[in-house]
Amino acid sequence: MKFKLNGKVIFNKKIEEAEEDIKTFIDEANNEILIKGTNEDQKDKGAHITNWNISDNDLNLEIISGYKVRAHDGLLRIKNPLTQLLGKKYHMGVRGIYIDNYEIAIPTGKDGYEFNKETAESLEDINNIEINEDNVVITMKDIDEGAIKKQTVNRIIKLITNKKEIDGIIADEGDDITSKIITKFKPGETVFESPKFKTYFEGDVTEKAIELGWIKSFPGRGQWFYGPEITALQRVLEEILLEEVIEKLDFHEALFPKLIPLETMNKMRYLDGLPEGMYYCSPPKRDPELFNKFKNELAINREIPMELLKKGLKNPGYVLGAAQCEPFYEFLSHEVIDKKELPIKLYDKSGWTYRWESGGAKGIDRVHEFQRIETVWLSTPEEVNKIRDQTLELSQELANKLELEWYTEIGDDPFYLEGRKAENRGIEFPEVPKYEMRLKVPGQDKGVAVVSANVHGTHFIQGFSIKEAHGEKIWTGCTGFGLTRWIFGVLAQKGFDDNNWPKIIKDRIKSVKSPKILTWP
Repeated sequence: MKFKLNGKVIFNKKIEEAEEDIKTFIDEANNEILIKGTNEDQKDKGAHITNWNISDNDLNLEIISGYKVRAHDGLLRIKNPLTQLLGKKYHMGVRGIYIDNYEIAIPTGKDGYEFNKETAESLEDINNIEINEDNVVITMKDIDEGAIKKQTVNRIIKLITNKKEIDGIIADEGDDITSKIITKFKPGETVFESPKFKTYFEGDVTEKAIELGWIKSFPGRGQWFYGPEITALQRVLEEILLEEVIEKLDFHEALFPKLIPLETMNKMRYLDGLPEGMYYCSPPKRDPELFNKFKNELAINREIPMELLKKGLKNPGYVLGAAQCEPFYEFLSHEVIDKKELPIKLYDKSGWTYRWESGGAKGIDRVHEFQRIETVWLSTPEEVNKIRDQTLELSQELANKLELEWYTEIGDDPFYLEGRKAENRGIEFPEVPKYEMRLKVPGQDKGVAVVSANVHGTHFIQGFSIKEAHGEKIWTGCTGFGLTRWIFGVLAQKGFDDNNWPKIIKDRIKSVKSPKILTWP
């Protein structure tokens, strides 16, 4: 891609007297600031100020660039150094930066991009589209500093092209670019694996559970009624996980809200990454007359008057908890932490987690509503990594005690990275953002994920403005234990006859009785 920007740096007073220093600065910027991050053979893919002039309070600039340092990022890069340079000597301050006109040439020929013309034409931000033989040139105008900082341009490019490009890495649609850049190992690569254990079941877990009356489908998609037998198994697995992993690492229980404000999800960047994967909640309006009409329509027709109901709801203001760790970061938002009090380690097991799987819901191994235990912590980068590794190691040891076959792989979908794909905000990331431990399922190539062990770097530290009192570096991490998935994995390998279950479960399981119903199961 090629970028050509006409914009300006706006000062608080006339800047003619600083012209010579500005000239020197631009020469230095072209050789340093605007090509930082490029290799020796990639300097032409950085940014370059090709023309400039002074007009009263404005420094007018023409910046041309390749994809490594895009022109708008280059304009943002020079703002603070210019402020420091001219502020000391001339007492000049920068009021802001602005793009008057921005042309972006997107290659569409061989090895180029597939251009989504319909989407581009629907965007008000794009003022003109010129389609050529081997490229498309889009023009945008009047881009203020806020839009530059929010990386609006990069998001528009991502939206109208069908290949992804970040730092020069191009991948087919569906690849996780962010993981490939940040993770120093190949996503999906198996890094640990269990010894072999005996398995007793080869059928479909969900069908067998339905047949035995352990579960019953619920009218809501991706939901199940879990009967006494399977609930007893869950309580045992929960108890064992607490004893063998969570309490050994000195986590303390807290009760986390499950109705999460949209603003919290926005700070997490979850709305950028997976907005289609959540349940949105709308509080009702205070409109008794409308709801009386709703009740009357319902009484007469015995059908839910959906249009009336929609009129009675406010805009969505919440989502149902989709990650379970969200309240932890909000709890620490804008707080100051003393390093001497670290680590902070909490866990929550108080309720359901909700994710909309669209067409992906199936059986009890991939559902919309499921039970988890979530551990979350904050500490120094070294200790955050250590705690994550301990949660993983103890989980693997526990699976061996349960005589379950498992493997651990490099995660390829750290949810919190999605919103960072088109940003460059100095976020620190670990070498491996996510490990995923899976229990093997006989007859299937892919196991069921039961542990997701994550280190977030400074993603949430920055997003929620969490600070250490002495300026020390702090990170966060979380490990989720999918109780519903653990149940599925145990049944998939050991079956429904408790005589074949490992001793650690048999010694704890309670005898329960399901209600007798003539027509079920």
